[in-house]
Amino acid sequence: MSSTTRATCEKLLRDAERSARCAVPTNGGERSRFRYLERTGELVSPYPGIYARANTWNALYPSQRIRRIMRTIARIHPDWVFVSASAAVAHAVAIPPKATWPLKIAKIGTGTCESNGRTKRTVVSPCEVVLVDDMRATSLDRTVIDCMRQLGFPEALAVADSYLRATGKSSDQLQKMVSQPWKGARGIKNARIVARYADGRAESWGESIARATMIELGFVIPELQTSYFDPVSGMTFRADFSWALPEGKAVLGEMDGFIKYTDEAMTGGDTIGAFVRERQRESRLTIGGRSVVRFTPAQVGDRLYFERLLDSYGIPRTDPLQGWVHLS
Repeated sequence: MSSTTRATCEKLLRDAERSARCAVPTNGGERSRFRYLERTGELVSPYPGIYARANTWNALYPSQRIRRIMRTIARIHPDWVFVSASAAVAHAVAIPPKATWPLKIAKIGTGTCESNGRTKRTVVSPCEVVLVDDMRATSLDRTVIDCMRQLGFPEALAVADSYLRATGKSSDQLQKMVSQPWKGARGIKNARIVARYADGRAESWGESIARATMIELGFVIPELQTSYFDPVSGMTFRADFSWALPEGKAVLGEMDGFIKYTDEAMTGGDTIGAFVRERQRESRLTIGGRSVVRFTPAQVGDRLYFERLLDSYGIPRTDPLQGWVHLS
């Protein structure tokens, strides 16, 4: 293999990293070089025909990986339009990683866009198509409504919460968006259920998934981001979730994720310090006899465990989610 091909491949990788995309070989020599580097473990191929350095790829969060794949595909196929969950990624709407795969794509014009394990071709009714971060996607409003119609309740609620948080709109406004104009549309009854429960105070998709699971299991919906004064420091701390119990008692719920201890933007490069600060914050939240229940996204996903956990803290019960239609 010529030194020119090696140099060209290296440049393709550098340019791709600078533009937050994956590298795409353009001829047989480059494809051979990339395949060789993939076999040696230096590169990964997260989608057919595109490549990234393994060490760079492994350092990315799932949301960053899917976005790089999509931005690369958008350059290769300028006539493809991202829809539903993929359009949510394009618009930077908070959505659980598992809902973003396979990619959801509509083909505008002639030609083919075949479905496979990584790409699902869908058909959408005429709608506004916008260019966002070099990706063609359905408009933000249409994207959110499609996700609310098509995704499962937890994932749909995460999208709806994120939309309200980003736009400053209310649940009432969201309910109006899915009213009469969408009468009879597939999944619109589900979308209306999601709109009723949507709350922009949720600060992450993990918090939204946890709340959705509480609703599905029949627990009383908690208050979100309740503030509590710390008489020791004079500071005010917020709890992700809170429930008022009989006799003036309260239980606070905290979504625990590793990102708060691993992301340098959040830790300032001091992982131990971040852990200590979080433990001290929790100790302040318990002032006055409040209890704190912590859980991770994985524990929320284990519904039997999560149900036992909330029951053990005496979280009150109500009717579980009603009227949801599971679409095939």
